[in-house]
Amino acid sequence: MDANSKSALKNFFSRCSSTVARIVILATWCLTCCIPEPLDVEDLKVPDTKIVVSSLILPDNSVAILLTQSIGALEATENSDPRELISSIAINDARVAIEVDHLQYPLTLLQDGVYHGVDIPLVAGKECHLTVVSREFGKVTASTVVQAPIYFDTVRAEPYVNEQNSFWAQVTYTIQDPPQPNYYLLNVQKAKRKDVIGNILKPEAYTRQVEDKTFNAHEFSEMFRAMHKNYYPGDSLEVSLSNVSLDYFNYVTLRLENRLELVEVFSEPVYYPTNVQGGRGFFTLHLTDVRVVVL
Repeated sequence: MDANSKSALKNFFSRCSSTVARIVILATWCLTCCIPEPLDVEDLKVPDTKIVVSSLILPDNSVAILLTQSIGALEATENSDPRELISSIAINDARVAIEVDHLQYPLTLLQDGVYHGVDIPLVAGKECHLTVVSREFGKVTASTVVQAPIYFDTVRAEPYVNEQNSFWAQVTYTIQDPPQPNYYLLNVQKAKRKDVIGNILKPEAYTRQVEDKTFNAHEFSEMFRAMHKNYYPGDSLEVSLSNVSLDYFNYVTLRLENRLELVEVFSEPVYYPTNVQGGRGFFTLHLTDVRVVVL
């Protein structure tokens, strides 16, 4: 290689090295600019404690309202005992009433935040207004429309063994769907004596959501498998059917999609939709058809 060639090659590598250096410097500068300033965590606002509302129509057509206080995200874990947790956050100092057709029906405290009301006219299509006034946690209100009940025509369950040799319940049912849009929640759980809180929250239930878009105003039958629970041949299962409002259907769907644990119903931050003004949770009134079947 002659002297001129060596000189040209040297200049070429020199220019390349200079270009690479510029690229490295530019990339470093860009990355430095993208690093955000550290946040001042001392100014983060701690969420206020709010009233959390849950509700249920009991088999005798009375109403149960569960009132608890919201808790911090780190105050409970999935290993927390639900009964002990609810006992510790129950609101027991509230005045609770449901208004229907301008008449007030007061509810009385049973235990651990459960308030019970009788003789409330629960007529499909009637709007009911809930008022809660707590000396410590303030006032919340909510309104809901009583949903018309839908009943099983038939329902049965049989054992199903999955690939991991775990027992699920294979449930088959038939209903007659009315003309208007309907939103169904089906729950499957072992039939056993439960207190009111267990009935409201259903911590052990498998829940299935069904919309009637494809079978509106027709007979509908389907089979589904209640998964992730250990059901064994001979178990008595409680299979329930509820016709609920669209808002409550969406509320339950969001919870199920996020696979939320029971304690997260009460913990912060909570971003679920709610119809409780000034609080959290959901006020709903729907009648439920419950059948006990042997697996």
